[in-house]
Order: sequence, then structure tokens, then C-alpha cells
Amino acid sequence: MIESRADEAVASVGRRAPAAGAKVLVKSYGCQMNVYDATRMTDLLAKQGYGEAALEEDADLVILNTCHIREKAAEKVYSELGKLALLKRERARAGRDFKIVVAGCVAQAEGVEVLRRQKAVDLVVGPQSYHHLPELLAQAAQGERLTDTDFAVEEKFRRLPNPSNAQIRARGVSAFVTVQEGCDKFCSFCVVPYTRGGEVSRSVVEIVAETQRLVDAGVREITLIGQNVNAYRGADAKGN
Repeated sequence: MIESRADEAVASVGRRAPAAGAKVLVKSYGCQMNVYDATRMTDLLAKQGYGEAALEEDADLVILNTCHIREKAAEKVYSELGKLALLKRERARAGRDFKIVVAGCVAQAEGVEVLRRQKAVDLVVGPQSYHHLPELLAQAAQGERLTDTDFAVEEKFRRLPNPSNAQIRARGVSAFVTVQEGCDKFCSFCVVPYTRGGEVSRSVVEIVAETQRLVDAGVREITLIGQNVNAYRGADAKGN
């Protein structure tokens, strides 16, 4: 069954802890924004008990964090899903659970189509909805196939947990910090407004706090990123 869940419906679902020792692999395609989102998804699922896997063969949950800017990038995702579907069948024969999630911009643009083209996919979640992953995975564990492609950018950042110092240090001395998402320009050749939504800027307070946590954990180079960073207009501590 293919269903779509709004925020209120998703929030009402009870969370289910993964099996002991469960691991997640987040594979990212495309821009630095996806790299940042991949780390935040990993941090979010670490709070649910998932360790990090280095290979698909070691993972119990694989998330493809996709890019939709180039046609070949989208087709590469479907090719990758075919390989994961074979792995899922092998796991099923062994009596072991294996979940496949498609996230990112392909998920946002082609959510229902992804589920139609590849029956092995359990969940499709857009780039502004991945903070719902714990609740959505709990539903997927009941056998539902789901899509969530809302554009709740501000809520996403409020709900994402902070990584531990150990997680930050493991990623090295460089880090990305998202300051702005989306675009209002609607250029005829570009899908960004449709996959990332309209322009939303994070507040100065949020950005400084995230940056301080990274610096305190040993990060020495921080790149501020966004779909259109020149359009940044976040509020300061006084609301200006």
C-alpha cells in the first residue's frame, strides 16, 4: 500500500527501536547539501540505535540520498536500487530484515514513481522531511510503503538532534553547515524550487550554535552552504 503522511499523522506513530546491532548506510549523490543531509540523517538514526555501516552488505538499512539535477544521476539511482533489491531478496531468504529508503531530490520529484518502478523500496522521503525517519521506519516495519515529501524546512532543523563530539571528530576537521535552503527564482532549466522548495533561511542564532558545537569538537574549516546563499536573510537574536 502506498501512503502519504502529513506531519500530524507521522508524529502520532509510535517509535520502534531497531534490532540490536542494526546498522545504516547513507549513500549520497550530488551536491554538498546532500553530504550535509547525509550526516544529519546518520546522526538522527544514531539516536535510534543504528550504528554506521561502510558497505551495503553490512547494513540493515540503506538510504540513497539522491540528486535530481542531472538525468544520469536520477537513472543511476534506479540502477543502484536494482542491486539493492537483489540484496534484499538474499536477506529475506536468510530471514533477515533489510530496508531500502530513497531520500533527497529524486524522492521529492518522483516519490510515487520510485515506489512504482522498484517494489523493493520501503520508504521515499524528501529532503525537507527526513527528520520524520524514525516514525516512518516504524510504519515501514509494519509492511507499509510510504512517501513523505512535505516542505517543513524550519521544523526539520528544530527536530534534528545534535551529533556527539565523537561523531563530529570521526568526520575530520572540515564540515558543512546549511544556512539556507530552497530557491524562489524558478529558472526554466532548473528543478531546485520543485525539489527543495522556496527560500528559507536559518536564524543567526541556530547557525552560530551549530558552528560552535563543531569548533568545540575540533572542526577547523566550516563551509556555509545553501541552494542560493546570496539570498540569505536569517533573523538575528533580536529578530531583525
